[in-house]
Amino acid sequence: MCHLPVSVGLATDLLLLAETGSLVESQGENIAVRTPDAPEYFFGNMLVLPWRPSTRDLKRLEYDFAQLVGEPPLIAHRTFAWSESAESTVNLDAFVKQGYIPAVCRVLAAHPDDIRPIEKNSLIKVRPFDTAEDWDAWSRMHLSDMSDPTDSSQRYIEYQRKAYTSLINRDLGNWWGAYIEDEQVGSLGLFFLGGIARFQSVITAPQHRNTGICKTLVSEVIRQIAGRSNRLIIVADEAYHAGNIYMAMGFQQQGRIASLCQEPLYATTR
Repeated sequence: MCHLPVSVGLATDLLLLAETGSLVESQGENIAVRTPDAPEYFFGNMLVLPWRPSTRDLKRLEYDFAQLVGEPPLIAHRTFAWSESAESTVNLDAFVKQGYIPAVCRVLAAHPDDIRPIEKNSLIKVRPFDTAEDWDAWSRMHLSDMSDPTDSSQRYIEYQRKAYTSLINRDLGNWWGAYIEDEQVGSLGLFFLGGIARFQSVITAPQHRNTGICKTLVSEVIRQIAGRSNRLIIVADEAYHAGNIYMAMGFQQQGRIASLCQEPLYATTR
């Protein structure tokens, strides 16, 4: 295993990738991640950098990506990620002109005792997945949350389903659903890595948003895993409101993860 970056968010991302079959290797000052079974998985085939790149670095980084991660036709995208401090100003506009999509996520941490009591949605029952139908509903919800799902989106979801169930079968965590009667209205994963409990893919069905499902689901899962970990980590996109919900529950920011992703269409026509 490679030396992990400072960010606990990126560190647990890399641990999860390694546990699900990705190749995670130090390559000089960078970390190369390759997922041979899922070449279209943008953040499963990426280059993790030690610091924020500049546009002057771009040609060299694209060359490094091709050499260390892959290039068309097998790998048709480019993804770079790195850790940022909670206080830094991150402006990635110059990369947008080069066809890259930027993202900045907050890394949030809490001890279970830090979680504040919340008003729960009393209609919701929270339980671990235990049938294929639970996973089928999960797949439909994630595909419907994508703006323009394609065949590659379907392959990505199928890969993720296999990867997560492999972790569950090895007792490294579980996936929980929020249900109103028999309808799955939200879900999340929680996996245990080196004493850390890392949340994955918290989602609420669009027609049920703003009804307390996210808070109810997260708080109930924390209650159900009591005693298994004293460190909870969740990563939330700064562009969305979910991070504010988690911080209101008692999570505190511990750095950020920034990334640049150039999707296949632009990469192959440039």
